[in-house]
Amino acid sequence: MKKMSRQRPHRKSRRKAPQSLMTLFPEYRKTKFKQKLTEKHEQYFQELSEAYKHRGLVLYLGAGVSRSIGLPGWPELIRSLTVTMMIGRVRSAIAGLGGLKEEEYWKTILAIQEDLEGETDYDKPILMMARAIKDQLGKTLSFEVARNLYRHLSRRKEAYYSARYQSEPGLRVPTSPLVNAIVALARSERDVKGVQGIVNYNFDDLLDEKLRRDKVKCVTVKSGHDKIPVGYLPCYHVHGVLSSKSFFDRRGYQQQGSTGNFVFSEDEYHEEYSDPYKWSNMTQMSLLGKYTGLFIGLSMEDPNIRRLIDATHRQYPDIPNYSILTRRTPLTRCADSKRTVLRNLFEDVETSSFAKIGVKIIWVDNYEQIPRAVSRICQASIA
Repeated sequence: MKKMSRQRPHRKSRRKAPQSLMTLFPEYRKTKFKQKLTEKHEQYFQELSEAYKHRGLVLYLGAGVSRSIGLPGWPELIRSLTVTMMIGRVRSAIAGLGGLKEEEYWKTILAIQEDLEGETDYDKPILMMARAIKDQLGKTLSFEVARNLYRHLSRRKEAYYSARYQSEPGLRVPTSPLVNAIVALARSERDVKGVQGIVNYNFDDLLDEKLRRDKVKCVTVKSGHDKIPVGYLPCYHVHGVLSSKSFFDRRGYQQQGSTGNFVFSEDEYHEEYSDPYKWSNMTQMSLLGKYTGLFIGLSMEDPNIRRLIDATHRQYPDIPNYSILTRRTPLTRCADSKRTVLRNLFEDVETSSFAKIGVKIIWVDNYEQIPRAVSRICQASIA
């Protein structure tokens, strides 16, 4: 009988443990990533300072600037206008009932307004809602937009005279550290090219008023017909402007052409950006092709603005643009973990995507850091 040979047991193959994100991407760990980003931002500030001194700078301002002085952002404005639109229909329905005493009428209106504010669907696309609002409000649209835009400043007649505002005589203009930093940057200095223009995508003109109050020669430009005097800083309102002075003087905005190139709803945006020869498009592309640009208070997600930047960058690749963006998750609050590595990877991918259209990103952790970033360009002090 044959002896059975002993079979050696199979040794378990030693598999290498999978590499962690922290091992694979050491350059995206918190300390190294932050150090690299700081060096890059220092370079950007140096480039912006050089452009400011020698070639000229153009500022492109979004809703973040207006929100810093207490005005509603675009989503909040649309929500408020949605309630205004529905209240108009409610009033028509109540008027049809007849026989209500004034006290009963206003009680009914206020009760329904509370219901509307609680139940209004805010998940609809903003431009689609804007189109519905425009169709419903008709000729009263510009006045209602101004009323909902400035109402936080006009709750009391003395609103412009509160402690938050300036103490100079005349119109008291709301301010903020960000607005102060922009005004300091826009103020002309000797032997400095400085800010050559401001493109404002907001409907309000409070920055223009603040510039004028601070002795900066500034002219509000709302169409191609407006003349720019020599030595004046042009503030282009490419989507229209609703004069704060006119609103508080109760002049209204029903007169045709009083708002300039007023672009509010979906159909108006489609018409605006489908025509390359529109005044607003030609103005933006002319400035983008001539001066270094700095975008402040914009998310940079608007496809129309990105298209203009991209088209101009292809034609003038040597003229850079910069944007100050706020992170969704502050880097300073992140621990050194794989989640932080992932966060930094995504931020780097987003930064690279912007670089493709010629925009260099300066990331900040919160809105409070934006004024300091703006002031670094001219080393201005913020009040």
